[in-house]
Amino acid sequence: MSGSSWAGASSRYHVRVPVGVLIEPPREVTERIASESTMRFEFIEDGDEKLRLSGTDADERPEKLRRIARYLGQGEEDAPSGGPLEVELLGLPAERNRILLLVGSYVEARVVADTLHNLNPRWQNSVLCLVSDDEDIAPEDEEPSAHRARSLRRGDVESLKDLGAEILVAPLLSVERGHNILNEEDEAAIGTVYFLARPNPHPDDLHQAVYAVNDWIVRATTSDTFASWVRTGRTVEDGADEVRRLARSRWYQVLEHSMAWSRLGDERERVTWDLLVLMWQVIGRLVRGGVPAKVVFVDVAFAPHRGGPSDRPDTPESSLLHSMLAVLDPYFESDTKTAEEQFIAGALYGPLRQMLTRLLTDPDPRTPAEEPHSTR
Repeated sequence: MSGSSWAGASSRYHVRVPVGVLIEPPREVTERIASESTMRFEFIEDGDEKLRLSGTDADERPEKLRRIARYLGQGEEDAPSGGPLEVELLGLPAERNRILLLVGSYVEARVVADTLHNLNPRWQNSVLCLVSDDEDIAPEDEEPSAHRARSLRRGDVESLKDLGAEILVAPLLSVERGHNILNEEDEAAIGTVYFLARPNPHPDDLHQAVYAVNDWIVRATTSDTFASWVRTGRTVEDGADEVRRLARSRWYQVLEHSMAWSRLGDERERVTWDLLVLMWQVIGRLVRGGVPAKVVFVDVAFAPHRGGPSDRPDTPESSLLHSMLAVLDPYFESDTKTAEEQFIAGALYGPLRQMLTRLLTDPDPRTPAEEPHSTR
């Protein structure tokens, strides 16, 4: 099974079956990924603040995405050494000089890809927009046109190395698993990933509630909890009615919870694990073949206090990245977890924890080239 099938409190990914065998790469491969991979913030000035995409009203997101794309795709006329994407590409190995830009949906991918495509001639033959497998691609969309970037079906993403593109714009959920995007050396073809938006469960997505209730009952049946529920009745039928009552209560409880990050409350650990696995799976596309990855966080929602006017430090309640580190730390720094849990977590998430620790404990993990820029 996939390594992410063991995922702490995740209701979406964790499979409640004991791990019998863990297949690991050579230690030097894991150590290289952990030590040489980098994470950094690259917030964008938005007036007197940094640009925030997560939590923005749906009708405002397209314009903010266009501003992000215009900032990233600046040319030499805007910046002496070129814009962020140009500088990033120059710093990547020739065999891995491709960048992945992640957004929230296929519609948003089209907005960003077309904005870059039309920004300046530099990007007109270099940008691909990932589309779903069931979308009809018109012949004119297979080649760059005057207004639209080329389209690439999700099922064909493994052919990226043959298409002559340097930028792939895609929804986060479309590239988390299922495909290895490799170069001729069987290494990750993509060197850098930009998270343009912090992922967050959609408030209208019933999948989250379904996962939560399914996980709730599975965890109950793999412990003594389920048996104690059934024994509360005088008969098996009474016990079954009690389980149904509790399940119905749990269902409505989950539906009532806000999915806004700042108001997650008791659901925060579960949602953090879900998003941690999602993001780690995507970063995993960039470390195939034992090569390091570069990860860039653009949305200030990833660390709002760090990018805001306040001097307060970010916490697991304000920042998804801090919350990810907080749910991983007990497996590495305490005796609250079993030796087996610590071993599995170290094998699966040790490199991610090292990357996050460097990012969040460094007072200012930016090079001069990464200072926040203005979109105006």
